[in-house]
Amino acid sequence: MAIAKNNFSRNENYEVGSVDITYLTVDFINAMNSETSDLATGATAGLELTRATIENNGVAVLGEGPLVDTNTQKTYAVRTDNLDTLSATTTKAALQTAIRAMDTTVITADVTGATVTETKLGILTAAAVS
Repeated sequence: MAIAKNNFSRNENYEVGSVDITYLTVDFINAMNSETSDLATGATAGLELTRATIENNGVAVLGEGPLVDTNTQKTYAVRTDNLDTLSATTTKAALQTAIRAMDTTVITADVTGATVTETKLGILTAAAVS
């Protein structure tokens, strides 16, 4: 008996590549476009401190996007296998807490209300960034 076409299914709810990737979007709430200094030399190094905070929590940053939404949000591509999603304090929650508590001597923007959202790759046409 031949296999009918309607018996075929394929699950593509994952990214294909060398490692599984998760995207962490940090919504700083306030604009971060002035937070571009180097950690070693500037008092406005919020973006670099955010990346360092993510990496210091054991999460390898594979890439990062631009500031979007009037310079208040930034997305980081990270290794999924570096994320703890099971314990009481997940990586996402720990990162949110750490970003909110970033040292005010290295960052001048108010990030006390920052949020971290975890997602897979799926860009809506209306949300495409050019």
